[in-house]
Amino acid sequence: MRLIIALLAVALIALTGASAALVLQACGVRLPFTGRVISFCEPPGRAAERAALTAADREGAGLVARVTQLESDLALLQCKADPPPPPPPPPPPRPATPSGLAPDAFDSGDISVMEGCWQLSSNYAVREINTGEITHFRNWRICFDADGNGTQVMRSTNGVRCEGGISGRMPGNGRLSMREPGNLRCDNGSSIFRRDITCRIGDDGLARCDTYQPETNGRSSATLRRARR
Repeated sequence: MRLIIALLAVALIALTGASAALVLQACGVRLPFTGRVISFCEPPGRAAERAALTAADREGAGLVARVTQLESDLALLQCKADPPPPPPPPPPPRPATPSGLAPDAFDSGDISVMEGCWQLSSNYAVREINTGEITHFRNWRICFDADGNGTQVMRSTNGVRCEGGISGRMPGNGRLSMREPGNLRCDNGSSIFRRDITCRIGDDGLARCDTYQPETNGRSSATLRRARR
């Protein structure tokens, strides 16, 4: 009896295995008593894509860790900006001309360049209107403050001293204009008629001045330079 039961059990197991073999497919399960198969097989290449995605995830995680480490290192750095370069040195001043002025001194319109004293470096002569006598001056000193207010002293070769006020302005057209408030009185009782004086710096670097007397229409010229102390 036991033998029969054992044989039946073996037969049942074999029958079950054969049924499973019929139902199960290589990549799915065939439903019993139907032709339908439930598949779980991966399409071709899916395993390779999954492996590539896994590798990319690992690489991305590594990059995130690297960025985090670099940010941490950067936070510990103390950055010091380089100081700006020094400004370029100013251009050297243009050398003074024989007059003691820069070649473009009369172009600036700044009368303060005339501050100080100036003296005659040429002969200067005036004519007495009644007698026609010529008086020569070899000493003519003009002194200005920074605003162009000044005084002047002239001494003739025969010892006559003439003294009075004078003002200067700089129109900015390459000219220096000087004007006397009135006739320049001299210590011998004579006087020099009021003059308008216009100066420019010549090509030779000298301050050349033209004088004009409106009352007599008299004209003359002189050369001035900065006075030596």
